[in-house]
Amino acid sequence: MSTLLTQLSRRSALGGILVRRNAVGAMTFHSAAASRFRATQTPRLFGDEVPNPQTVPQPAASRIKGSYHWMNERAVSIISVPLLATAFIYGGHPINDMLMGIVLPVHAYMGFQQVLLDYFDARRWPVISRVLKYALVAVTGLSMFGAWRINTTDVGLTEYFAKLWNANKTKKSSSTSTSTSSSD
Repeated sequence: MSTLLTQLSRRSALGGILVRRNAVGAMTFHSAAASRFRATQTPRLFGDEVPNPQTVPQPAASRIKGSYHWMNERAVSIISVPLLATAFIYGGHPINDMLMGIVLPVHAYMGFQQVLLDYFDARRWPVISRVLKYALVAVTGLSMFGAWRINTTDVGLTEYFAKLWNANKTKKSSSTSTSTSSSD
């Protein structure tokens, strides 16, 4: 067996297999010399569109910010459960409708904010991240304004969504009643 290993060690330059003795004296196999694959410089995968991590300013790390954000998301989720249950059980009430007009857009804002943080990292996509963040704030503000308009000038959010939910049913019933009266 040792003659085979010595023959392999002699053929290492031709066959690409290296056999070496380590400090203990045991023979080890290597498929290629380690010095052949040392990178002299970092390979560029995508070109200039991906920023260098050293040139992008890093935000200050804060362990407290993440935990507060997580607690606020859980609090908004927990608050929305009794609001929706009250709307289903008791129907429309102005106070409940106003609270839903605040809590539901904030809940959606926090969810989409996490999507933006996960998929559009500010260090990798600084411009797109900022544009989408401002667009999310604008859409959330518009949805709160729309909820306020529905609550103050219309029937309220609960009744509004009840009308939307039953719109197809009332449309079908009105179309069937007109078709039966026209056939008479």
